[in-house]
Amino acid sequence: MAQLNVEGLSIDKPSMISILCDNQTVSDSLGKEWGLSMALNLAQGDLWLWDCGASDLFLKNAKEMDIDTNKAKGIALSHGHWDHTSGMDALMDTDFLGPVYAHPNFAAKRYSACNEAKIKDASFPCEYPGTIIVRDHVELDDGLFMITEIPRIPGLFEATAGLFMDAESTIIDHVPDDAFLLMMTSSGPVVVLGCCHSGLANTLYHLRDLTGLNSVHAIVGGLHLFKSGTDEFEKTAQVIEEFSPKLVAPGHCTGDKGYEFLKDRLSCEVISMGSGSVYEF
Repeated sequence: MAQLNVEGLSIDKPSMISILCDNQTVSDSLGKEWGLSMALNLAQGDLWLWDCGASDLFLKNAKEMDIDTNKAKGIALSHGHWDHTSGMDALMDTDFLGPVYAHPNFAAKRYSACNEAKIKDASFPCEYPGTIIVRDHVELDDGLFMITEIPRIPGLFEATAGLFMDAESTIIDHVPDDAFLLMMTSSGPVVVLGCCHSGLANTLYHLRDLTGLNSVHAIVGGLHLFKSGTDEFEKTAQVIEEFSPKLVAPGHCTGDKGYEFLKDRLSCEVISMGSGSVYEF
């Protein structure tokens, strides 16, 4: 595995993450849905998109937030599930001309169990075929890295309950396309998550193995704890403490109980995430 050298990167201007859509909203003028999309404004002025939600809502919210998605240099997909990718057709219907970065498995057929009696198609639903494949990691822009192929360490949590590769629910979907972003900022490294199906421990340990980073400034995005209990909440809190962030902003699939646990348990700042949230680093 090739190492990722982030030493010596000097960022002296602020960077910003804007939440274009999420399960919650922080403004009455912005919609919400079970989906996730973010806009990343880098220190050098470049704009990138991270996921495109479950519909065209992220575009509507972006317009309300005065963010021109057509100026984005590209979009990276955290994984292929519908709630992170269904806005792709709507994006392609605009003047967006940037590349799309994704793991090779992002368009695989997959299913999720809504309950014991109902299985839902959870696959990437759009037509857009032009994708730049990321098999390990890639520097998208100066100080912005997309990282995939997250090893699953035996015994560590991964969020794959109720996910399958077949409609008969016999083959577990381990979401091998799960990815995250490393955003180097003037405040320090920021980890940007999609759903974190790999589990936060596997994700952060892979980051450490690749880069040598033992701490991060912030963790932003979904932690996929909404189907988990107190034991997993505590393990997640412990691995967060290992990396000593100043800020954790959980959203999307984290769930209310997981968020409240982390807010009470952690000594760092923990703030909720929603459509319209903006973080400056």
